[in-house]
Amino acid sequence: MDNKNNVVEKKSDSAISNDFNLEEYENTNPFDKNLINIDDNITDLGTKIVIENEETTNRFNFRALDLINKIRRDPPSYANTILENMKYITTENNKLIFKKKVKVLLNKGEEAFKNAAESLKQMKPMDDLVKKNEIVIPLPLNEDEINDNTLLVNQVNNIRQNYNINVYFKNLIKNPEIAVLLLIVDDSKNNPGAKRKAILNPAFRKIGINSRFIGTTFVSLFSFSK
Repeated sequence: MDNKNNVVEKKSDSAISNDFNLEEYENTNPFDKNLINIDDNITDLGTKIVIENEETTNRFNFRALDLINKIRRDPPSYANTILENMKYITTENNKLIFKKKVKVLLNKGEEAFKNAAESLKQMKPMDDLVKKNEIVIPLPLNEDEINDNTLLVNQVNNIRQNYNINVYFKNLIKNPEIAVLLLIVDDSKNNPGAKRKAILNPAFRKIGINSRFIGTTFVSLFSFSK
């Protein structure tokens, strides 16, 4: 099969930590071989990863923060965006997925999208988040370490010796618009909505975003602080 036509199904979330307690969202590897090689004309993983790495990273960091702050300024207006994107929810191979440039495995699908939209409709405007380098979490050095949560906890605890990090989580989607959408919806099996609550917590004023390709995998780490 031509790799250019492959789409990787991804989990919409991996791990979140709140008050020092790390919670596993998914026990399966988002790059499980059983989820790869689905024939499709859409691809999220570019073939020129090395060339696009810096451009993709810069765009992701800038655009993700810009989107998050626009949502914080007017949460109810983003509710319509969430509802409009429900048309990309479908079932394939007996799996509920969100299919828009990437294929992302879902849990409750439309129910989660509707709940997220309703939640945003009830929110009031809040201050922008300001990017702070001191709470940016170092990224793994190789693909073997991407799902090493012990390493992630250690990295965060090292930062916490000097700076406070209240919540942090990982994202594996390189498109910032889709990543932010699915982080806001947060259709997780465990503790659904936790990421949305972090992103739209009016008490949080600082954000750290670190992203890049590690091998062939795009990874971004988000951290939040008061």
